[in-house]
Amino acid sequence: MSSRRPSQTPADILLRIQELAAEASADPIEDQHVVSKVVLRRFVGVDGEGDGLLYPFRLGYPNARHRLLGPDGCGKIKNFVAYASASAERLWKETEDKLPDALAAMDDGTLLGSPEHLATVKDAIALHYARSEATRIVHVRIFTQAAAASRNLWLTDWRPRLEAAFYQAKGFYAVGDQALGRFLDEMMQPNLERAASGKLFRARIEDIYLKARAFVSSSGLEVLTSGSSEFLIGDVPALSIPRDGTGLGALGGTALGDARTVIMPLGPRHLVALARTSISAELTPDQVASANAYQARGALEYVYFRPGSGLEHFVRFVMQSNDPVDLGA
Repeated sequence: MSSRRPSQTPADILLRIQELAAEASADPIEDQHVVSKVVLRRFVGVDGEGDGLLYPFRLGYPNARHRLLGPDGCGKIKNFVAYASASAERLWKETEDKLPDALAAMDDGTLLGSPEHLATVKDAIALHYARSEATRIVHVRIFTQAAAASRNLWLTDWRPRLEAAFYQAKGFYAVGDQALGRFLDEMMQPNLERAASGKLFRARIEDIYLKARAFVSSSGLEVLTSGSSEFLIGDVPALSIPRDGTGLGALGGTALGDARTVIMPLGPRHLVALARTSISAELTPDQVASANAYQARGALEYVYFRPGSGLEHFVRFVMQSNDPVDLGA
């Protein structure tokens, strides 16, 4: 497992970007899974036309006919990490290579008795929390807001410092707001370039993963089974559940540390959730439906499930309903 530690300051992030420059020339990986294939394989059909395939339900087209696909064609985003992507894939692979054995332990009921496999499943939750399109959207949103706020501060509260920097760089005083604004844009350009090129996101997603991994390592884990029902999985599978019922997932404003729990399906029969203590339990059909509703509402574009499960009817109903869901129901 990587020995890197989470960044503590913006300077640490800049240093990491400089370190990654050596990796940037490696062959880029375009098709990048944000849902691990080893997890998606657990949702494939086992017979008939759906053998080895998943049902990829596109949420924006609920009444369309959805073509079944294999795990290779699902849960991926082209150039998700655009900079030094090969090094990011190597980092994810450290956890993903351990997942088959951990999932086998979950299937045979020995997961909670194995610290090694338990740690792997927790790492997988952290990985999918960080490596998601929701995380990237939040990253872009925060950067855009911070850049605009910073520019405004430099032109108002910090204007004397900006004027002094202008004089030091140019040897004369700025005349008017336009000159100061252009100078400020020149100062901000390197950071804007780091954001536009994907360098900043590459460093940030690694940092988010390492911090999430450290956070979940001390948590308990509930291993929940579906009884006679089945789980589905969304394209944002490690989903933070708010304490007050509003703001689902990171995109809804529920950060990892603010969540009541984080849930992640690991197959039609299994879902794991962060908790104070580690237990195994079987959910009622209503609780399975609540977990599936969370996944559907927290997804951005797709949910995936076993062909023949009939869950397409459930997803259509959920996306047309505004009824609240509660995993504890």
